[in-house]
Amino acid sequence: MGATTGQATGPLATVLRMLADEAPASELAAVLDLAGPHRSPAADAARVRELLDRTARREHEGQALYETAEDLTSLRPGDEVLAAIVDRARTLLACDSSYIALVDPETGDAFMRVTAGTRTEALQRVRQAPGFGVGGYVIQTGRPLATSDYLHDPRIHHDPDVASAVAADDVVSIAGVPMAAGGTVIGALFAADRHRRTFDQDEIALLASLAAHAAIVIENARLFERVQADSADLRAANARLREHRETLERAGRAHEQLMPMALRQAGLDEFATTVAALLDAHVTLVAGDGAVLAEASGSSSGAPGCEVAVRAGPETFGVLRVHRDTPLDEGDARIVERAAQTAALLLLTRRRTEAVAREQLAALVTDLVAGADPGVLERRAARLGVLAPDLLHCVVVAVCDAVPRRALLAAAADLAEPDDGIAGEHAGLAVLVVPGADPGAAARRVAAALTTATGAPVTTGADGPRTGAECLHDVHDLHPGAARGARLLATLGRTGQGAAVDELGVLGSLLADVAPDRVATLLDRCVGPLVDYDREHGTPLVATMRAYFAHDRNPPATARDLGVHVNTVYQRIARIDTVLGDDDWRSAAGGLQTQVVLGFLDLLGPR
Repeated sequence: MGATTGQATGPLATVLRMLADEAPASELAAVLDLAGPHRSPAADAARVRELLDRTARREHEGQALYETAEDLTSLRPGDEVLAAIVDRARTLLACDSSYIALVDPETGDAFMRVTAGTRTEALQRVRQAPGFGVGGYVIQTGRPLATSDYLHDPRIHHDPDVASAVAADDVVSIAGVPMAAGGTVIGALFAADRHRRTFDQDEIALLASLAAHAAIVIENARLFERVQADSADLRAANARLREHRETLERAGRAHEQLMPMALRQAGLDEFATTVAALLDAHVTLVAGDGAVLAEASGSSSGAPGCEVAVRAGPETFGVLRVHRDTPLDEGDARIVERAAQTAALLLLTRRRTEAVAREQLAALVTDLVAGADPGVLERRAARLGVLAPDLLHCVVVAVCDAVPRRALLAAAADLAEPDDGIAGEHAGLAVLVVPGADPGAAARRVAAALTTATGAPVTTGADGPRTGAECLHDVHDLHPGAARGARLLATLGRTGQGAAVDELGVLGSLLADVAPDRVATLLDRCVGPLVDYDREHGTPLVATMRAYFAHDRNPPATARDLGVHVNTVYQRIARIDTVLGDDDWRSAAGGLQTQVVLGFLDLLGPR
């Protein structure tokens, strides 16, 4: 055999060169038709070419899947990864378009999430019910489906709107595979061409691998959203806990400031100032009767904030009002509630303290009337801050049968205390020792005030005055006259009035327990007809009688006093005899009785 020179020729050599140049399998097939006797080796070479092409394609697909897996571990947003997946599907399968549809968990419909290569907006907005189209079939059954003629494939149930969108995009062939997570189909990945095409099993498998990756992306996105939501909930819960803790801490700090005030019996003004500073608000403590007990302002004093009852057990003492420009939050509300509790304790303690002090003052009055040791009384008065040594005082006794004794005593104490007076009880009557230089004025002032306070007429008698130092000795002596005067006024029907013992004249000193019916009988018998005559005729017969006795039965002196002629006096005396039926009123015995009756008449006032 001779040696050959130059390049080998013939079909087999051509096939080998094409394999070396990585020519496509279609070109090798054309050479095979010319191979003749070398057809079998050439066919083997063609199979090698096909295997090489398949290996290259698998390497390319593997690289694409690897890159997709890398995307899954990246921090890129989910939609970006899904867009990369549909781009790779479009590239690897050499198709015109690719897209991902997801299942709406509320309706079960499939809607487009990501698309690549689509031409019309209608296809990008497709929404398909379960069982319709390729996507409805894939999602409902969980199995892949490929068609080379979408619009005419009898296996597919067409939705008119979806079919119209597919036709508008010129799509002919479609392959779809399910995207599943945790055994549940959550969507589908599609590859589509605008010409007839049969997708082989390798292409379906590749699409399924990409779909699996896409499902992971979707599930990761959902998990991430859930984690974000849970994180947001945790942050919100932590914020609420922090706010709650701060609220409790604020309330605790307020409690640390307020509770010691109740323990040391702080003043109500100090309490209101403290609460106003804690809340930066205007604070008003109001008693049950509407009286303002304390008031203070912070830097803010705008619109009404809230009003809380000041209550201890079943008893309500009043309300605590808070006004501020900005609304009160939960912490502020807790502080207001604790402030109201503190106010109740302060008011309850103050009332108890006042009750004890009032009991001590009442005991002092009782001992003053009883004539206890002046030295002991002086020390007690000094400790209680009453009976200033150089200040004049009057003893006043009050009587009222229409008011319960305790109510009268409470009203008397309320009246006496603001002026540093004292009130108590002796023999069932209210006794007051009040500052004043005029016992008559003191009696009338106390009668009017107690009548207003109790709602019933209170009658008073008074004696004095004495300095605070003298009261330690003399209340014992002044009390009987004041009590006698109060009883006498009540006997004479002058309820609700007050008078000093000296204003009652000799009757005030002599009479104490005269029955009212006896006084009325005596008046009617002795001067009643005369009083009636004067009232009916407009005559001054009673005044003439009073002047007649005042001038020792001397008609001329009486006439001068009345400013009339003496004969007029004689005429009036005669008329008095006629009206009374005799002249016994001018006799020695009758005259004394008549003067006593005139004294009663003066005490009674106008009839």
